[in-house]
Amino acid sequence: MKRRKKTFNLLFNSLRLGVNFVAILAAIATFIGFLAEQWWIFQLLDHLRVQLSLILLLAILLNGIKYRFWSLAFCLPFFLNVLLILPLFIPPSQNINAVQGNNTAQNSLQLLHLNLDRNNTNYTPTLQYLDQQNADLIFLQEVTPAWLNQIESNLTGYRVVESRPLKNSHGVAFLVPKNLPPSLQIKNTEILHFPLNSERPMIAAEIEWNQPLSILSLHVTRPRNNGTTNYQKKELDGVAAWSQEQQNQGHQVIIIGDFNLTPWSIRFRQFLQAANLRNSQRGFGLQPTWLAGLPPFMMIAIDHGIYSEDLVTLDRKIGPKLGSDHLPLGLEVTERL
Repeated sequence: MKRRKKTFNLLFNSLRLGVNFVAILAAIATFIGFLAEQWWIFQLLDHLRVQLSLILLLAILLNGIKYRFWSLAFCLPFFLNVLLILPLFIPPSQNINAVQGNNTAQNSLQLLHLNLDRNNTNYTPTLQYLDQQNADLIFLQEVTPAWLNQIESNLTGYRVVESRPLKNSHGVAFLVPKNLPPSLQIKNTEILHFPLNSERPMIAAEIEWNQPLSILSLHVTRPRNNGTTNYQKKELDGVAAWSQEQQNQGHQVIIIGDFNLTPWSIRFRQFLQAANLRNSQRGFGLQPTWLAGLPPFMMIAIDHGIYSEDLVTLDRKIGPKLGSDHLPLGLEVTERL
């Protein structure tokens, strides 16, 4: 019995020491993440708040009261991460009022965003999924010529309004139901570039809904080095200026797409402020969308729907794995009461 207890204590202490070592690295990464604007590696750490929190929480539980020094040492970085994540679980009051008082069948707008993944050639699951949706507007990223051909040939419920298929990861498409609701009118669509010399096409649509609505399908550069990280900021600066311009003209604004940023990251929060937009994810939790196939606690949320302050979220859902490295994002919005 004593030998068994001794063996257990040895294994437990070995586990605790190993977790403590990893937790020390997680604590350092927590603080370094606040320097995200200084170096692109630091920006990557800024996206791992959930994973860092879980490591630190495990260390706190293993150390408990007996090893209180370590427990207390890990509490500060743990709570710093939680403070950034927690707002996603708190719905704005206007969202609650909208859900309670709105007739969603008449007044809501349903959007769907999906990054197809240009390397995914298993078309059938995605096409079946799209045809089963009840979305008013569908925006697709990483649309290749082969993908567009499949969409135009095999989708029964939707038609392509605007597209720019490309063999790289920059292709885009905008779809609407073949029987478009009379409450929606597509006034104009165009391909925009942010900045102007960017090779990435972004689809902008002007829609007559309850009042003029400008929607942008977004896919910004993934940070891989200092150059791409700085270029991502230029893209977001251009999009923020576009958003402000549309709002100054009296338009509601929705931007939906692949931001390659998490909602708690410094850059994403700065962008929301510069663009004068709100995050639809508030009140709906983590809802990670990438990397599909990993356990949820290892994934991060980089696909987003954001909008001007006169709109609210009625529903927000993440779809199933369809062969892409991203999961679909479904968003239902209405006007603020």
